[in-house]
Amino acid sequence: MNNYNNEIPNWHDIARAEQRLPQDADAWLWLILAGRGFGKTRTGAESVMELVNSGKYKSIAIVGKSILEARDIMVEGISGLLATTVAKKMYRNSDEKIEDASVLKFTYYRSRNLIVWENGARAYLIGADNYERIRGYQFDLVWMDEFAKYRYPEATWRQILFAMRLGDDPKCIITTTPRPLKILKTMVESKYTYLTKGSTFQNKENLSEKFLKFIQETYGNTWIGRQELEGELLSEKENSVWKKADIRYQEVDRECLERVVIGVDPAVSSTENSDETGIIVAGLGYDEKIYVLDDLSGKYTAPEWAKTVCRACHDYGASCIVAETNNGGDLVNEMIKTIDPYAPYRQVRAIRGKIARAEPISLLYSNSRVFHTREFLELEEQMCNLAYDEKIEKSPDRVDALVWAILELKAKKETCNLSVLAA
Repeated sequence: MNNYNNEIPNWHDIARAEQRLPQDADAWLWLILAGRGFGKTRTGAESVMELVNSGKYKSIAIVGKSILEARDIMVEGISGLLATTVAKKMYRNSDEKIEDASVLKFTYYRSRNLIVWENGARAYLIGADNYERIRGYQFDLVWMDEFAKYRYPEATWRQILFAMRLGDDPKCIITTTPRPLKILKTMVESKYTYLTKGSTFQNKENLSEKFLKFIQETYGNTWIGRQELEGELLSEKENSVWKKADIRYQEVDRECLERVVIGVDPAVSSTENSDETGIIVAGLGYDEKIYVLDDLSGKYTAPEWAKTVCRACHDYGASCIVAETNNGGDLVNEMIKTIDPYAPYRQVRAIRGKIARAEPISLLYSNSRVFHTREFLELEEQMCNLAYDEKIEKSPDRVDALVWAILELKAKKETCNLSVLAA
């Protein structure tokens, strides 16, 4: 056990008004929708400690996206429960007692995913990806972090509601960067919710100036910036081809993939105002599900995107590079073959419009046949902004690359003519 200096000042000396426990007697859900770096995790951890120290709450759930995130971020992280103690430690895998100088001492049983305070209060660490484990528990206090990232948010929330049946004043704290989920909108509209909204920039005194300048220049006034920095709960377009709720997340081991391909929608120029080159890596699992593995899209010169594609082909063991050549013609083939003469390359030409090509792919998403292995914010923004009956002002290059990759994976090997499939 290694000691390190207490560098985090007392919470009551630094907490902003919006980070303090609400006093609304009717609200049992405190929903904090805020941008990255707002201080959500620290707010959740300090609030849990304050409520436990009151002696009123004895059965607590600490719920993260996974059990690893519950441990690494909510408990052991720099803003987690252990960081709220005055005497901080570095923790190993073994169970260790906390010698804490605050109001209540507690013991963290890491191997059991359990915290026990000296007044008998117990906190159970739970991963939302295993939400059925919540059955059988009962709580008077719940803290859920980054709820919008959960793989099964509605199912997890349902289990939490059934479990919050102890005490005369049960409370739930949700700290999350928002996403346009139906369940979040329902929470916001509930009369039992106390809503706190905030942006990254409200905590600028504690954040890197270089970081703030970069993200403001890069994502200011964009869909991603409004969600990830300003903490806005954005509304979906009613006529969008993809719905945000249909984008689901699931990790996959490489050995579980039958085939990997790379979809490419190359830009025809490389000026400041040029379109991006869409580069999407996707794989077909032995479970017959399609997994989006990577989004390598960006503004490249022709040699740069060709090198990026060929490197990804090698890194992921892709069996095919499929590239749209409506504008690039033979240049696309020449660029790829110049970098790697043996690259497994197939060119395709778009015959139907972008929405007509995307529609059957969005249907696969709605039928839970396609999963993203992690959040791809720029790709997902393009997907949800592609709408029926709207003029496409900026080419959705990432979506185009995604469509070509998935069409290639779904095409039968012996009749894989993507020009016909796209017609």
